[in-house]
Amino acid sequence: MLNLMTLVGYMESRDDELIALIARCAIRDQAALKQLFERMGPYLNGLALRIVRNEDASNDVLQEAFLQIWQNAGSYRPHLAKPLTWLASIVRYRALDRYAQEKSHHAKYQHNLSDEELEAIPGDACPVSDLTATQTRRELTDCLASLSAVIKQSVELAYLQGFSRDEIASAMNTNASTVKSWLHRGAQRLKVCLQSNPATI
Repeated sequence: MLNLMTLVGYMESRDDELIALIARCAIRDQAALKQLFERMGPYLNGLALRIVRNEDASNDVLQEAFLQIWQNAGSYRPHLAKPLTWLASIVRYRALDRYAQEKSHHAKYQHNLSDEELEAIPGDACPVSDLTATQTRRELTDCLASLSAVIKQSVELAYLQGFSRDEIASAMNTNASTVKSWLHRGAQRLKVCLQSNPATI
């Protein structure tokens, strides 16, 4: 029990530290950005590297992500997502965007996903992440636009921003079961859309 309490205390302390650094970035404190980079850079670079599989590319992704973090720090809301989730989602999205751009000129391939994978909330990888890696940004944007408003928003929060089902439910004033249903339907429709690329689902 003591070890568990110690771990919980460490995680809360880390979250508080990251939240404070992001808040300072929001008021354009460059020292805070440097501290945030030194604190989280190695971990986030590792996340990018697992996606782009190239050290030069992962370093570029990390620089782009921290620029985005600097620019968007004021929009971070601690009650909607943990700081590490928010930071990692930005890096993951930038890495997937980079990977998709580099792969867009190659022949596309289909990626068959199980229902369990489609329903999963992403950690280091997610169903939409896998699909995005094989499609151009335009196709993904078109397919997202074909979804209903609530499903589109829930998919974007989960797969592009890294929100949990409970966090999405809180943000959208509903319950986790409804969010699970939205994500399942959304992921299924995105899969069909990205594989066949129809104008409307």
